[in-house]
Amino acid sequence: MEKGREPKSQTVISFFADPPGNDPMEQERAFAATDVLEIALRDILREELGQTYTVSVDLSQGLPQRGGGHIEVSFGAAPENIEKMSARVMQEVQRLQKDGPSEDLVNRAKETARRNYETQLRQNDYWLRRFQAVQMWGQEPGMIAHRLDRINAITPAAVQEAFRKYFPADRSTVVTLAPAPK
Repeated sequence: MEKGREPKSQTVISFFADPPGNDPMEQERAFAATDVLEIALRDILREELGQTYTVSVDLSQGLPQRGGGHIEVSFGAAPENIEKMSARVMQEVQRLQKDGPSEDLVNRAKETARRNYETQLRQNDYWLRRFQAVQMWGQEPGMIAHRLDRINAITPAAVQEAFRKYFPADRSTVVTLAPAPK
């Protein structure tokens, strides 16, 4: 898609991903996979290739309805670099599916999750969203306070399995917004 004049493109690569909302550990594995991929892509796209400042990877689900969840990888760069970068994202997803992440990468992702959780615990909107989800799924509210246990239980093998489940190449899309020709 072409729109705008700024010499910058934005790309979103999405994968169908719909982990069950009533399984906190499965949700945690999906979140860990997004954190692992974001860290890996930041290292690759920004540090190694020097082609983008930001890359984000997020799980989006419209709970309680299932069927519309997806994981979204988004980044911006010069238009001439987008195709190469998109290919590199897909290559990294395939590598993580095949070989799994390193222990170091998983530990970095777990540390990120722990820091985010500690911040969220101080925010009212986090508690409201979590209580709403717990109520929808008929879960025990005390499970919210045990997220650190779930984060700590994440292993490289669990993250690799999440990549195999939630990053299906045959259910993915790539959309790029490029500047309009002058």
